[in-house]
Amino acid sequence: MAALMTMLIGGANAQEKPSVKLYGFIRNYACFDTRESLTSNSEQFYYMPKDERLDPNGDDINEQPNIMLLSITTRLGLNITGPEFLGAKTSAKIEADFAGFGTSNTVFRIRQAYAKMDWGKHRVLVGQAWHPMMGDMMPDVFSLETGAPFTPFSRSPQVRYDYSVKGLTLTATALYQYQYTSSGPKGSSYDYARNAVVPEVYLQAMYKNERFQAGVGLDILTLKPRQEYNWGVKDQNGNPVLDNNGEQVKAAFKCKEDMLVSFTPNVFASYKGDKWGVKGRVTYAQNAGHLSMISGYAVTKIKDNGEQEYSSLRSIGGWFDITYKQRLKTGFLTWCWFAGYTKNLGCSDDIVGDIYMRGEKNMDYMFRVAPSVLFTHNAMSIGIEYNGTTVAYGTPDSKYKVSDTHSVINHRICAMLRYNF
Repeated sequence: MAALMTMLIGGANAQEKPSVKLYGFIRNYACFDTRESLTSNSEQFYYMPKDERLDPNGDDINEQPNIMLLSITTRLGLNITGPEFLGAKTSAKIEADFAGFGTSNTVFRIRQAYAKMDWGKHRVLVGQAWHPMMGDMMPDVFSLETGAPFTPFSRSPQVRYDYSVKGLTLTATALYQYQYTSSGPKGSSYDYARNAVVPEVYLQAMYKNERFQAGVGLDILTLKPRQEYNWGVKDQNGNPVLDNNGEQVKAAFKCKEDMLVSFTPNVFASYKGDKWGVKGRVTYAQNAGHLSMISGYAVTKIKDNGEQEYSSLRSIGGWFDITYKQRLKTGFLTWCWFAGYTKNLGCSDDIVGDIYMRGEKNMDYMFRVAPSVLFTHNAMSIGIEYNGTTVAYGTPDSKYKVSDTHSVINHRICAMLRYNF
């Protein structure tokens, strides 16, 4: 879309050329953990500590400390400002880092790539960008997960429309999964959303002035978990067709199951003073694993013909952070106090089959406390952060509600050195 817009602008007025500004940073990130945890991006993106795994001697195998130092989140970006197009101001962004997946862990990947048209009150964005549920307000922690899984975290290809007047912005977005995907019978894949044909839809209303911001939004996700399934063949009279060994013949059938529709609302607010700032968000998650939250769906009915029905797994997550900016003779310190909590609310129906979700399947609740301090002088930033994440694990019932819990905690200490340009 950015290339197409550039060609259209060039054809309309060959004398005007877009201006391009390079930005980015070199980021070195080190982390120490006291136990094995669920992570991604070479253990830099942190979710939660794993449950106890006791050997015959009663020793916890997952109580294993580890440490890493990586530079793969080093980032490069281009901000592009172009001439008018159909009366709109035009701009574009291309942003990438080295945290993709491949035979080596330094694969150049797209983070954002979009074109935007701005008519003042009306704006249209097309391309890959932050999911609007989190992109309008993020925690101020410098850890890579940026508050997940207590808050949504995702970048998605999308078509976004904003209407703004007197500080109020109304947003409607159609999104398509790519890097952040839902779970299902084939593992984590964007096929379940693509085969549903209906795009993910996000609607939001937000008010913002120089110091205060507040909003409410609703995410609607439609999935088709299966395209085909194996089941026993029957004849015209409904009797099983048997093979030479007397066993029922099985074959692949085209899946005609009802699609799963899930709703994830959220509310958020922030206030920013001269030195102090406070932010917070609460999200009621239904099947929001593609948003990096502890959520998913499960099989709640198996019909006589082998087709299934599904219900969303529900959770509620919230976070807040407080920041203080302290100016020094040379540079400044940014102090941040982050806290997050998420609670498993189970399923509305009894689960009779597989569970597809992000996170551990026997979690009752989880909370995190993560204070940090970042020193910045000119182009250089140096910071340290403590992340204490506690999970209550237990025994789930037929509705995935967990009881008889015990707590597991991981202590993570992170240090970062970043050179901005």
